[in-house]
Amino acid sequence: MNFSDIVLADQYEYMVIAVDFLIAIFMLTAIGKVTGLVSSVKSMHELSEKDNFSYGISYAAAILAVGIMLTGALSGETTVSLFYEIGIVSAYGVLGIALMTATKHFLDKVSLPKISIRDEIIKGNAAAGIVDAANMLATAIIVRAVMIWVDTESFSGLFMVLAGFIFSQVLMMLVTRYRLFIYASRHNGESLQSAFETGNIALALRYFGHNVGVALAVTAASGIATYTEGQEIESAILWASVSLALTVGLSLLSIIARHIILWGINVVEEVDTQRNVGVGFIECMIYIANGVLMVALFGITAS
Repeated sequence: MNFSDIVLADQYEYMVIAVDFLIAIFMLTAIGKVTGLVSSVKSMHELSEKDNFSYGISYAAAILAVGIMLTGALSGETTVSLFYEIGIVSAYGVLGIALMTATKHFLDKVSLPKISIRDEIIKGNAAAGIVDAANMLATAIIVRAVMIWVDTESFSGLFMVLAGFIFSQVLMMLVTRYRLFIYASRHNGESLQSAFETGNIALALRYFGHNVGVALAVTAASGIATYTEGQEIESAILWASVSLALTVGLSLLSIIARHIILWGINVVEEVDTQRNVGVGFIECMIYIANGVLMVALFGITAS
């Protein structure tokens, strides 16, 4: 078989790739518009006239989050029909936008009810933008993990994605509650939400790293708890249990790594009180690095 034969044989696949790419670009553009509608502002005004850095962080994270989710739908074998491909990718794109909108509301109303992240972002609070980005990206990573875990090459997979989204919100809420408890115990009952409201970027970076690290740990769980068709409930319970165990493991490993890497530094003083962004960013990367290591160790593939 020569080169021309290969090109001709793969024409349909190339067409599907082109269509998928165009749909993805459309969806990534649409999420920007939706972000503005959810925040009741005009995105271009916030970005170019107000130079709202916080809004830019949230906007960019929404684009990346939808892109991450779309990789779950775009990976795998090519469907037999171009129209079916358009339908399934579009459906997952619309669902991704809807879930990113829903997770914003969940963060404001449930996980952090004493602070309006949306309002703080409009005010230009960069810490709030980072917290919002953490929530969206962690949610997207977990939902993508579910999509690949169940091999969602059909419309029926949308229900599993919804289930994965619900689990992601519960898990993110638990991580947030943990961070709220730790902060309060260190500062005589003071609220982490108030610290975010005052613009503590170092604390927001720690929160970002912990959430994304947990999302990666959940991805790693898919390499331990395999999905068995016909045993969906049992598979989901096992996967959720392993995810929770790895979430606890990630936190413990990160605490140990932090004490070793930042030996001699009073992290609480530097991050919580002095708002040392450098130390906060190191903590952020420790969580993410441990999450990445878990993914590698438990053999999750990128496809």
